[in-house]
Amino acid sequence: MSTQAADASIGMMDGAYFASRKTILDFFNNLLQLNLTKIEQTASGAVACQVIDYIYPGSVPLHRVNWEAKSDYEFIQNYKLLQAAFTKNHVQRHVDVPKLIRAKYQDNLEFCQWLKAFFEMTAQDRPDYDPVAARSKGKGGKVAKKHFANTAKMHNSKLLPTDRHTAEASAPGSSNSRSSRPSSASGSKRQPSTTTRIRPSIKENSFPTTGVTANRKITATRSTSNDSGADATAA
Repeated sequence: MSTQAADASIGMMDGAYFASRKTILDFFNNLLQLNLTKIEQTASGAVACQVIDYIYPGSVPLHRVNWEAKSDYEFIQNYKLLQAAFTKNHVQRHVDVPKLIRAKYQDNLEFCQWLKAFFEMTAQDRPDYDPVAARSKGKGGKVAKKHFANTAKMHNSKLLPTDRHTAEASAPGSSNSRSSRPSSASGSKRQPSTTTRIRPSIKENSFPTTGVTANRKITATRSTSNDSGADATAA
């Protein structure tokens, strides 16, 4: 697939944007022999530069990539190299540098998801590629893994919904945790309740008389009175 076609085919609703954090990190670590543990560690742009250099050999001057970048200015210099490689190879992807250099989880995750999908559509297998030797040309490239190991504690990644669900399910005290469930192997039997419930006695005719019953009683009373009056007149 051509560069422009691949770039245009990756929309926001593409399946690439549903790739999990673990999937993205495993992809980078396996491809470039790194030890990334946080998405935010890609905010410097160095990882993206090497991925693009893998896709388009020689398009990124790796000796100018700063793997030890810490300031915004150093991050921007890496992204300038990346943007130049995009322009050279007609990749029309817009790189929102001001958002990425803030090292926010969601912004960098979306860019990494796109980068992985773009790689899978355009890259060719390079069995002779040595990622360690390639990045050793840049500043701090030889000790990039040590740098990422030190910076991992600086970030606080948010859990994805799937990871959050797994974490909550395994957390102590949760409804899905075994530790919170009563053990059925204790052999104890549930004792019957000894509380005696006393039902209140219901007296006969204690319920209120309905309208129909009341009417019947009134009618019967009137007929009795009429009969008594008739008997008195006859007498």
